[in-house]
Amino acid sequence: MKTPGTLLLENGSMFSGFLFGAPVRSYGEVVFTTSMTGYEHSITDPSYRGQILVFSYPLIGNYDFRYEELQSDSPQVRGIVVSEETGLFSNSTLTSFLASHDIPGLSGVDTRSVVKLVRTHGTMKGTIIPGTVDDSVKEEVLRELALKRNVWEDNLVAEVGTKKHLGPFGSGDRVVALDFGIKRNLIRDLASRFELHVLPHDSALDEINALRPRGIVISSGPGDPSHPDMLRLLPTIRELCSNYPVLGVCLGHQLIALAYGARTYKLIFGHRGINHPVKFGEKTFITSQNHGFAVSSEGLEQLEFTVNQWSLNDGTVEGLTAEHGRVITCQYHPEGGPGPSDTTFIYEYFRRTVRGK
Repeated sequence: MKTPGTLLLENGSMFSGFLFGAPVRSYGEVVFTTSMTGYEHSITDPSYRGQILVFSYPLIGNYDFRYEELQSDSPQVRGIVVSEETGLFSNSTLTSFLASHDIPGLSGVDTRSVVKLVRTHGTMKGTIIPGTVDDSVKEEVLRELALKRNVWEDNLVAEVGTKKHLGPFGSGDRVVALDFGIKRNLIRDLASRFELHVLPHDSALDEINALRPRGIVISSGPGDPSHPDMLRLLPTIRELCSNYPVLGVCLGHQLIALAYGARTYKLIFGHRGINHPVKFGEKTFITSQNHGFAVSSEGLEQLEFTVNQWSLNDGTVEGLTAEHGRVITCQYHPEGGPGPSDTTFIYEYFRRTVRGK
């Protein structure tokens, strides 16, 4: 027999369904993804840390759950919400994977209504609750939600990044990646082109310089780029940009912009999916994206930046260059996971700057 469950949002909206995974209560920021494939990637993407992820694609579990595709060791979401969890292939994998990490899933939900609500009102706090919810329980839970901090007010990067030196991986010119929540696909892509060393995000300049790298990568990751713990790292990031070729990916793009004096802001419902069009020169690329904050375009020309990439969906900044092209950034994920590999040319551009070409 299926166990009932409920998704309750901070504005009082309530959606009923059936639990799978762990039958536990969970709290997080409710967001949605338009990805049609790659649910095992998304569930383990560190950029989803602290979030309850709603899949807009109606069918989840109709292909096998592949552990080799995981983007980290464990689920980073605090819950998932789907229209239908088929169980054809994933019954003993997706469900047990979530259950083994105490992460609940909720199926049988009108996810179209949830997505439309989030698109209209923005992301919001929410909770997955085992069982049905009557009016008295609903009011009690809403009072609890009102008192909870927004997840992005926490230092989510500290929860997902490595605490030690990892590598080296691969061979070639030596590159250091600072791990703000790096995905395994990004490690694989970089290691196929460089000798890659992965260091904690808050590594000191002396530790980084001691490795004598030819280039630096500021990785993707979760949360607010202007969190106080991130702001303390901006002088180090600016110093790195002044002394090395640097590639910034997603959160790394935002942190580099902040390091030069730009501003970031929270998007209403974020960009999460694998079909986001980005304009780069005369070409348009389809990109994989997962972020809730963006770089403001105001005043960038006075901050030594050139904006060279834009979102065709909403005009937000998708890429920057600085330091005469030695610093390059992209808001999207060139490594996909899930998603297309249309923008892996960014790595080749970075490799040319590393080699001084």
